[in-house]
Amino acid sequence: MAGLKPIPAIANLNANQPEFARPVWSYLDSAVSARRIRDGQTMLSRHADMLAAIAARSGVPKEILVAIWGMETDYGAGMGSFPLFGALATLGYDGPRAQFGKTEFQAALRIYQDRRYAVSEMISSWAGAFGQTQFTPTTFLKFAVDGDGDNQIDLWRSPADALASAANLLAKQGWQPGQGWGFEVTLPSDFAWHEADTDTPLPVREWRARGVRTASGAALPATDETAAIYLPAGARGPAFLVFSNFSVILKYNNAASYALAVGLLADRLAGGSAVKGAWPRDERPLSRNERLAFQQHLARLGFDPGAPDGVLGRRTRNALRQYQMARGLPGDGFATAALLTRLEADAAR
Repeated sequence: MAGLKPIPAIANLNANQPEFARPVWSYLDSAVSARRIRDGQTMLSRHADMLAAIAARSGVPKEILVAIWGMETDYGAGMGSFPLFGALATLGYDGPRAQFGKTEFQAALRIYQDRRYAVSEMISSWAGAFGQTQFTPTTFLKFAVDGDGDNQIDLWRSPADALASAANLLAKQGWQPGQGWGFEVTLPSDFAWHEADTDTPLPVREWRARGVRTASGAALPATDETAAIYLPAGARGPAFLVFSNFSVILKYNNAASYALAVGLLADRLAGGSAVKGAWPRDERPLSRNERLAFQQHLARLGFDPGAPDGVLGRRTRNALRQYQMARGLPGDGFATAALLTRLEADAAR
């Protein structure tokens, strides 16, 4: 590792937040594209025996594992091109991920010492994730397993190791065998939008009693299994009933849009249909300055979004939901340009 130097491209990526947040429907268009579905079905066929064995051991469906593989590296085609140690050293030097970079650098050293990989083989994304299923070094040390029985763990070259490790992570994080991640639903016209919150699950029988039905119009089962309503694009977009396994996928990547993409891609790989509900494609993405303005106006009006940072996270969404309910609007917590205009007018009074 002599001559280790900061990588300017990574420093730039680390320091700069995207100006516009990508709409979830645009993200899903590429994440669950026809090509990715087709390639995933090819991988299911090519690795059928291996995937069946991993699924039997872990309880995680093979379609979920292949969906994660496709999401992370396009089935091994895009594992990153940066030297792992250089990437982590750059992240650890300065910026918002400095502590992450330092911790992961130390973990990467342990992997290097214990597994005897050549430094030149340890290639990662700019964010320091590596292999076909993009583990960070600390995640590798916790969850990586030998999936092909050769007494080595190589997430770069062995799909069996990579997929078995992903399955082990999900299983150890609480994956419930036999339970799906969720499915699309339709909501009644009088639905209480503020109840659509992944933090407040209810028994499925309760959602049934409130008029929630499947996307095809069938009644929900009257079970005590708990689930939450998730509205990725607010009241104007599709609705999903998500179970605890949805939260387990979030342990892999803590972005609800990612967990949704994994679930939808897995469904398509299993022969399921596309989302039936229409996305509000006429809603434009908000700029970073507009997202900051959302937070500033909410705070001025007494709805606490936390420190303004331009990221519309859980705390901001909760504050926005409270504002909507106080003004008699659907409390879906979804930020739009029209809602920003109303916020600005209210804050100026």
